Amino acid sequence: TIAKDISILKVFMGEAVDLGYTTNMQFKHKKFAFNEVETDQVYLTERELLDLYKFKFTNNKLEQVRDLFVFGAWVGLRFSDFSNIKPDNIVKIDGDHFLKVITKKTKELVIIPCNPVVLDIFNKYSHNANKLPKTLSNQKFNDYIKDVCKEAGNAEIKPIKEMIEKGRLSTNPGKELWQCISSHTARRSFATNYYLQGFPTIDLMKITGHKTEKAFLKYIRVSKLDTAKRLNQHIKKNWSEKMLRVA
Repeated sequence: TIAKDISILKVFMGEAVDLGYTTNMQFKHKKFAFNEVETDQVYLTERELLDLYKFKFTNNKLEQVRDLFVFGAWVGLRFSDFSNIKPDNIVKIDGDHFLKVITKKTKELVIIPCNPVVLDIFNKYSHNANKLPKTLSNQKFNDYIKDVCKEAGNAEIKPIKEMIEKGRLSTNPGKELWQCISSHTARRSFATNYYLQGFPTIDLMKITGHKTEKAFLKYIRVSKLDTAKRLNQHIKKNWSEKMLRVA
């Protein structure tokens, strides 16, 4: 936050100099800077998202918040966009359903295919004009989605019982997973899951609306343990073949 504020302030100061409002150039001093610190955030795997979607809630409000969250995790939009889908955002192209949205933050046009889970949610809420649960404020959504994940985790059903397990945040290993979930986890999960599957970054950026690869890669939340496990699988698959060729 500090790094971003300083960066924005420098933009304003640069414009002020160009317009002749000031001759003070101290803002260009190399010490007037602050290095960005990468925050430790979580994402949910596809398996976790599917199991969360299948979980049966007795509380209708929690069920609707869950459905909206899972929808967001499969379309990759920001909360301000996926919570305000309009009927005309849902289009049919060559027999398949897509979302066609101009994002609020960047004004970018994005076209997103609807996977079977998204279509199932549309069918479930077909009585609503936009085929989605009723929206609510971001603050309330963030409160409810934590309740959603906590209740699902307490059901002791694998693997969603991991929602109440600790250790997903390396900077705060004592924090349970459900406490780390927010509306932004949905978008982060979308980007990370498809990135891990090898989907081209440049194509993913057209879906998420990111303009630079640097900005997009901030969403990729692969832990060191995830990386180590993937490398371990790579070694198991390839190393034995190399050893055989040597022999």
